[in-house]
Amino acid sequence: MSQPTAPPPSLADRRAWLQTLLSRQHDMLGELAQVAGIAPGQLADDPLGQFARLAAFVDAADFRAATQDARTWMLNRLGLYLARYVMARHGGRLTVQDNPQQRFYLGFVVTGMDAPVPAEARLDPFAIAYDAINAMPRIPLGTLVDTAERVLA
Repeated sequence: MSQPTAPPPSLADRRAWLQTLLSRQHDMLGELAQVAGIAPGQLADDPLGQFARLAAFVDAADFRAATQDARTWMLNRLGLYLARYVMARHGGRLTVQDNPQQRFYLGFVVTGMDAPVPAEARLDPFAIAYDAINAMPRIPLGTLVDTAERVLA
C-alpha cells in the first residue's frame, strides 16, 4: 500500500515559510558557520569574503549518508547564505516566485537585481544549494554559482 502524498504547498504556505526563514536567517547562518568552522556572524556580515571557505566545506562534505532531515537542514541554511551572497554581488531581494507561467514557480528566488542583470531575471539560490548537496557526481559550489551567474548575463 502506498503512502498518501501531501498536497503541494500553496503560495500562502511558501510566503509564510520564506518569512520564517528570513526571521531566523541570522541564527541559521550562525549555525552553518559553526559546522563549517567559520566564526559566527561572518557568513551574514561578509558573504563575499567567506565564499571560498564555505565552498571548501560544502565541496568536502559527504552528504550521501546524511538523513533527509540533515540534508534539509543544510539546504535551508546554504540556500539562505547563497541568497545573501547573490544579493551582495547583484543587489535584489529574496521573494517567492508567484507566477505559475514562469520558471521556479513557488521557489525562493532573488529578483530585482542591479543592471546589467535584466530586470526580469530570477536566480534560485535554493536550487543551487540543492545541487551542491545532492548532485551525483558532485559539482563544486563555485562551479554551480558561476554557471548561475553567467545565465543572468
